Amino acid sequence: MTADPFIKTLVRLIRAHDGSGAWETMPDGEILAPFIVTREQRREIPLIGDPDPDILWRVELFYSAVAFAIEARTGCACAPVMKIHHEGWGRMLLTTGRLVVVNSYLRELHRFGFDSAEAMAAKADRIIEDGAATIGRFPDVAAA
Repeated sequence: MTADPFIKTLVRLIRAHDGSGAWETMPDGEILAPFIVTREQRREIPLIGDPDPDILWRVELFYSAVAFAIEARTGCACAPVMKIHHEGWGRMLLTTGRLVVVNSYLRELHRFGFDSAEAMAAKADRIIEDGAATIGRFPDVAAA
């Protein structure tokens, strides 16, 4: 699980936010645990109310790790832009230059998570592939 480059990047990003050192000795699996939400757990989460700030933070971390992976692959710096409605839906954009590299519509953020770390890495890899391909199709716009 932690051998996957995306997972390594995500864990590094999470640890970078640890100002007190509490996560320094924590195993990677424990750090990634909040990202793992089984189908049964998702069904139990109500969709009423504002999304928890911790969930929004996890969404931002996930897409930031995707942006870093796209940057590592293409050499083009990607910046995430997140706009979320208080009811738990919105949009995540990753941009480079004047190019929108990733345009993800997010819904049911109350239930954000993945069945496993492998499923999370697979989803991230698909987004990274699409983003890198977009940059490859429009290199002039990405460099602008």
